[in-house]
Amino acid sequence: MRTLSHFEVAAVFNCTFSDHGVVMHGGYREPMYIPGTDAAEIRYTLDHTASALHEAAHWCIAGRRRRRYTDYGYFYEPPPRSGMDRARFEDVEIEAQSVEVLFAEAAGSQFQPSGDDVGAPLFLVEAFGHRILERARERRQVGLPKRADKFRAALCLERNRTRMLMSGG
Repeated sequence: MRTLSHFEVAAVFNCTFSDHGVVMHGGYREPMYIPGTDAAEIRYTLDHTASALHEAAHWCIAGRRRRRYTDYGYFYEPPPRSGMDRARFEDVEIEAQSVEVLFAEAAGSQFQPSGDDVGAPLFLVEAFGHRILERARERRQVGLPKRADKFRAALCLERNRTRMLMSGG
């Protein structure tokens, strides 16, 4: 089964939200959301589909107030983190990564939880991954926020369109 590339994910995002004053592109060493007066910018890491999907998830669930701030105004403490800092990080990331799970499915991509703390004990990493998947199951039942649902549907359409073109349909 075909997986959408990072170029395709960004193109789908840019087309889907062309009227929202935001543009997504890759090739960066670090992901970043930069608000703008004319257009906001979403930068994803290098050329990785997972990073594009992850950054799209953050934007799709961020409210109007959060979208006024660089990286949505979230607190970020680099690893190693204290227990309290890890909990703060995970609370934000569980929401974004649960949406990313559904985006990855739509794009035909493999989801990998990203705790970004390679020194964390395995049981904490596994618990974090479990909480993400549990939240994704909840989101499947209750639905996604409007922008996230719109992007997920657009990813599905693009994947089906390119699959049909590749099969000669």
